[in-house]
Amino acid sequence: MTETHRVIVTGKDQSGKSQVLEDLQVGVSGPGNFNFWQSLRGVSPLDSSAAKSPTNFFPGASGTMFRLFSIPAADPEMTPQDLEKLQEWFFNEVGFAGARVDTTRHPLMHTTPTLDYVILLSGEISLLLDRGEPVPLKPFDAVVQRATNHFWVNTGTTPALLMSVMVGGA
Repeated sequence: MTETHRVIVTGKDQSGKSQVLEDLQVGVSGPGNFNFWQSLRGVSPLDSSAAKSPTNFFPGASGTMFRLFSIPAADPEMTPQDLEKLQEWFFNEVGFAGARVDTTRHPLMHTTPTLDYVILLSGEISLLLDRGEPVPLKPFDAVVQRATNHFWVNTGTTPALLMSVMVGGA
């Protein structure tokens, strides 16, 4: 059975009364992502026509993406060939030509065309950037990721679960 998460989407009826517009089950999409909701560019995020179930990895300019994502624990059995295949799959899945900037520190380091608000919900993870030591995070630590080259390194033995709201660059 595939893991899913429930998403309740609210809105207003014609008389302005609040109601449930959608009750969704969201499955995994992309590399360990559960994409809950996406708002579109140039329209108020409060306008129900401005939002939809996500279809892209990143939001468009001035759009948003609400996402839960999981970083698996390191696999001690992973070969260099496995890592190469994972790298190819990851960058194909991301679908953003500018994502691969400098993979010197880790083959999956990437940049995003977004401003991201990220919170570690569970597990052990470190934020790897181009300079400095990896930054260890504990649950409920937050990161404001500003379109910089990075990678999330799982330093534990179980998957790390993170929540993100991504805002597309203008």
